[in-house]
Amino acid sequence: MKTDVVKKQAKNLALNFIGSTLLAFGVCAFIVPFNIIVGGSTGIALILHTLTGINVSVFALALNLLVLPIGYFFDGKELVIGSILSSLFYPFSLAIFERIPALTTLADDILLASICAGIVCGAGIGLVMKSGGSTGGVDIPCLIVSKKSHVPINKVFNVCDSVIMIAQIPFSNVKYIIYGLIYTFIMTHSLQTVLTFGEDRVKCTVVSERFEEIADYLIKHDFGVTMLYAESGYTKTPIKVIETVMRSYQNRFAIRLIEEIDPEAFITVQKVKDVKGRGFTLEKNYITLDDYGHYED
Repeated sequence: MKTDVVKKQAKNLALNFIGSTLLAFGVCAFIVPFNIIVGGSTGIALILHTLTGINVSVFALALNLLVLPIGYFFDGKELVIGSILSSLFYPFSLAIFERIPALTTLADDILLASICAGIVCGAGIGLVMKSGGSTGGVDIPCLIVSKKSHVPINKVFNVCDSVIMIAQIPFSNVKYIIYGLIYTFIMTHSLQTVLTFGEDRVKCTVVSERFEEIADYLIKHDFGVTMLYAESGYTKTPIKVIETVMRSYQNRFAIRLIEEIDPEAFITVQKVKDVKGRGFTLEKNYITLDDYGHYED
């Protein structure tokens, strides 16, 4: 058990480091050279960089160090611990990349830079979030505001990012605002792709007169099964409905198993946003049954 915890912590540390490094690379290579409008603490750092000429990494570090005590005071150490690593990794990675001038020549077109920045930065933020942390900066105040005001976190983030992006308009023109929107759109999709990569789940619901055979067959092939009591809408006869949740790539195999037993089975498949519990976020726990179907101690 202790080994598993160490492995999980090491994995999260690696994801946090890689994600923070990718985010810093995207900012230095694509955002800063073309003054692309972005939100978050990076957007604030870019405004201050434009006004003072001081490196973005300095302001990113200062902002992160400023909000960490605020997060601890308002929401305790749990929120801060999840953010402290990336709050340090990100600005230090920025500082390193800022010393490599060749990075600014990777893209010679602002549209290409916006697309690359969206992909790379979205992937970086996604990896950090997947590790259980956050990129620091305005994330912590937004989380606090959401918790205290009971306003959905996505709305708080949207308002905050909008204010920061609007604040950059005096230093840009309409063209850069449009490219900023392109960056935001691509970054959001890249972020979502990373967060859900390998985690896609579907719920398969089966209605069949041969429900017991199908359920046993699915269990035999290591699918979790739940039996729901229902009633036929037309004949009003009681029936059992099979419900099973699986990874997306298992869906075709499961349907083939079901149709081997009952080609006329009524099957619906729905995409599931998130799944918690045994067989997914927790390891499967196999229970032995006696001849009467009771749990054995």
